[in-house]
Amino acid sequence: MMPVLYAFGIILCIRSLTLGAPVNPDWSSLKGLNFIWNPDFSQLSWGSAIAASGQIFFTLSLGMGIIQNYASYLKPDEDIITASVATISLNEFAEVILGGTAVIPIAYAFLGEEGIKGSIGLAYMALPNVFRTMTGGGIFGAVWFLLLFFAGITSAIAMYNYLVALLEEDAGINRKKGAWIVFFGYIIVGLPVALEPILTKTAELIYFTEVDNWIGNYLLIVLGLIEIVIIGWCVKDRALEEMNKGGLWKVPKWYFRLFHQFLTPITIITFLIFFTLDYAKAGNFNLVPSYVANMPSLVIWVNLGRIAVIGVLIVGYIQSYKAIKNKYKYEIDGIVEFS
Repeated sequence: MMPVLYAFGIILCIRSLTLGAPVNPDWSSLKGLNFIWNPDFSQLSWGSAIAASGQIFFTLSLGMGIIQNYASYLKPDEDIITASVATISLNEFAEVILGGTAVIPIAYAFLGEEGIKGSIGLAYMALPNVFRTMTGGGIFGAVWFLLLFFAGITSAIAMYNYLVALLEEDAGINRKKGAWIVFFGYIIVGLPVALEPILTKTAELIYFTEVDNWIGNYLLIVLGLIEIVIIGWCVKDRALEEMNKGGLWKVPKWYFRLFHQFLTPITIITFLIFFTLDYAKAGNFNLVPSYVANMPSLVIWVNLGRIAVIGVLIVGYIQSYKAIKNKYKYEIDGIVEFS
C-alpha cells in the first residue's frame, strides 16, 4: 500500500500543477502553492504551535505506544538512527511535500482561500465536489479516495497491532481473541462520532472535537514529555548505548545530553504551559466549554468525549502498571531492597 500511496500522491501533484484557474482568475493552483508555502507569522500562536507539535507526534506515532511496538520487532543490532531518519523523511515527504503540493493547490484553484479551511470537510465534502467538476475528475477522485483509504488502513494497522500485542503478551489472551476485543473497544469509543450527527441533526461533531482536543493535541504531548524524561533522565546512558548499537551513524554523548535531556523537554514544557493557559482562557477546562456554551443540547457529547478519554487513560494506566510490575519484578525488588 505504501508505494501505491506515494505513486497516487505524485499523480495528484502533477495534476494539481496543471489546473490553471478553472473557476476564478484569482484562484489558481500556483496561488495555492503560494498560500501554503509562504508563512504568515501573524497567525502564529501557542495554540497553533501545540497543534503542530500534536500533529508531528501523531504522525510519527510518538506519545501513544505505536512506535515502541514497531521498535519491539527490530533485531538487537538494528541501525536505529538510520531507520529513524528514513521513517521521518519518508513520512514528512508524503505529508508536507506531496500533501502540500497536491491537496491545497487543487482545493485553492476551485474554492479559493476561504474554501480550503478545515480538514475533514475539505477531504470528504469539498474535494469530492471539486473532482466532480474537474476534467478527468472521476479518475482523480478515485485516486484521491484510494489514497485516503490506504493512508487510513495503514495507520489503523499501527493503532490496532500495539493494543493486540499488549493483550497477547501481558494478559496472555489469544491473538485472534485479542483482535476482536480491540475491535469492539474501538467500536464503543468511536461509535458516538457516527451517532452524534444522526441524533442531533447537526454537523458539529462535538464528541470528536472534545476527544481530539485532549488526545490529538494535549495529552499526546504530555505523554511524549513523559517518554523523553524517562529516556533522558531515567534510562540515560543505557538509552544512548542502545541507540548507537549497530549504527552506521553514532549519536555523540553531548548531543544526547543537549537534546534528550534539556532542549526537547524544556521546549515541550514551555509549549504545554502556554497552551494550558490558552486552554483555560478558551474555557476548555470548564464543565461547559466555550465552544458549546450557546448549544446546551450538545453538552452531553462533550461529557461523553471526556468520559471516553478518562476511561482510556485509566485502562492504559492499569495495564502499564501491571505490565511493568510483572516484567521488571526483579529490577523493582532490587531497587526497593537497595533503597
